[in-house]
Amino acid sequence: MDKRKIIFDCDIGCDDAVALIGLLLCDKLDVIAITCVHGNLPVNDVVGNALKVAALCKKDVPVYKGCSEPMVRNLLKGREYNSSLQNVEVSKDGEEILIHQRSFDLPEPSRKAEAKHACTYLIETLMNAEEKIDICAVGPLTNIAMAIRLEPEIVKHIGTLYIMGGGLYIGNRTPLAEANFYDDPEAAEIVLTSGVKCLICPIETCEEGGTYDQEDLKAIRTIDNEVSDFLYEELQAYIERCNFLFNENMPSCCAYDYAAVAPLIDESVILEKHKDIVNVDISGGIADGQMVVDRRGYMKNDLDTEVIYHMDARKIHDILLKEIREFS
Repeated sequence: MDKRKIIFDCDIGCDDAVALIGLLLCDKLDVIAITCVHGNLPVNDVVGNALKVAALCKKDVPVYKGCSEPMVRNLLKGREYNSSLQNVEVSKDGEEILIHQRSFDLPEPSRKAEAKHACTYLIETLMNAEEKIDICAVGPLTNIAMAIRLEPEIVKHIGTLYIMGGGLYIGNRTPLAEANFYDDPEAAEIVLTSGVKCLICPIETCEEGGTYDQEDLKAIRTIDNEVSDFLYEELQAYIERCNFLFNENMPSCCAYDYAAVAPLIDESVILEKHKDIVNVDISGGIADGQMVVDRRGYMKNDLDTEVIYHMDARKIHDILLKEIREFS
């Protein structure tokens, strides 16, 4: 059976790593490339982490460095200032503490990043593809938007673009904006209005499907192989960093990006989705980066965009556990 070809576009921190592992270990999918973008971390750190995770999963996947900053938002100093205020970063005993670890505690891989830019790779690969290729985009959409701007015809060669982004009713970087859309609103708006088939998993839905508590982490740890050990340690450290940064005492964390790609592994994890009209605010004001969803139902909608509202958390967790158990 031919495997579905996938490109994984990421800003790989902890939850991206869970998503990438889920895709790499799925025997129905072929991750043909990992493209890296600014977001959770600077793009050079993203590249290093992507190479490490691929090596951990014993997969020889090319990794491409992409855009290191948003398309235009940093040209407006007010927006750049507002964005810097949203960064969560403190020091403890002289050590920088971030939500996402700059470099995973994994061996240095033998494979290096490809010389070609991620956007060039996307255009060349999609334009020469004999069949449509799915893309999982779990960071800011800068790489995808830049490739579409350079060659709009690539939209015809994308199967489904699986997006982790936006909030149904709230944000996490601001009261209204989710981090991926907030970090490059223009890119998100370009992608969502390009005509590409999109399946959006917003933060509330990710939290429903991808939250890991201590019982979940115990189940991962019990498997006891290289992948389970890494995931357990990384998710526990993720919880500790978030509790320190936000002055909380939460025993759980959300693997947002894994929830967003789970429908690609098994579509039945989706319990409810709707075809909605979706835009992203690019005003630079208080709603900058907000995902705006028109649910009224009477406006003309020629775009093929669906938003996931509810997911099966147990099934999402079980899929990952099964893949890790079968890893060798």
